[in-house]
Amino acid sequence: MTSSPVILWDIDGTLVRSKGGRVSVSAFLRALQLAAEHPSDFAYPKDAGGKTDEQIALEVLALAEIAEDRALGLLADFREQYRRELEEQRHALVGDLRVLPGVEETLRELQRRGVVQSLLTGNLESIARLKLSSVGLDGYVDFELGAFGSDHRDRTCLVPISRSRFLAKTGAEADPVIVIGDTPRDVACARAGNAVAVAVATGFFTREQLEKSGADLVLDDLTHAAEQLDAVLGAPSAIQ
Repeated sequence: MTSSPVILWDIDGTLVRSKGGRVSVSAFLRALQLAAEHPSDFAYPKDAGGKTDEQIALEVLALAEIAEDRALGLLADFREQYRRELEEQRHALVGDLRVLPGVEETLRELQRRGVVQSLLTGNLESIARLKLSSVGLDGYVDFELGAFGSDHRDRTCLVPISRSRFLAKTGAEADPVIVIGDTPRDVACARAGNAVAVAVATGFFTREQLEKSGADLVLDDLTHAAEQLDAVLGAPSAIQ
């Protein structure tokens, strides 16, 4: 069976960052309040980097002393409310998100070379689509091959989902799979899925922290990253 390299991008902290408006966070919390019919404000956890949206939602609900059984039953409504809230705030989202250094140049160059690119993100798929379309990056990735927080609450389970989707769509194995993110959880996710782990120090973790997390390659940012990724793009042995 033939194989093809696949790059799976994280979104927040890797491709884009908030300028400080926290539009998506506000929409997230508002959606949870509506789903739970909760009268007071929820608190967004500080240690959210690299977690899935539904994992974060359950943690927020637990902090508000909402029983787990009820919290799990609220997730479907939360997904729809979050999408609706963020769509209504799309104009504010466009103004709040900034594309990080080197991102569009790298996505464009990899696309020019014919490299398959998709997403591995804790965002729900609908939210991932909204964020990337808001900054004009949606044309560089094949959403059908991605794995999202709406596919599984545990991020370490997402690489096999993307592998299965790639095989079903193309008839080929995804090899190597390269996961690019900005947190130690992205690295752990890659490791769990037998993928190459590339970390970018454009989020809230330093280069040293990302190196200690066991990433195969650590970049300061994505400036000229296509050339730096050459070493892992053609090396399936990197995942052995």
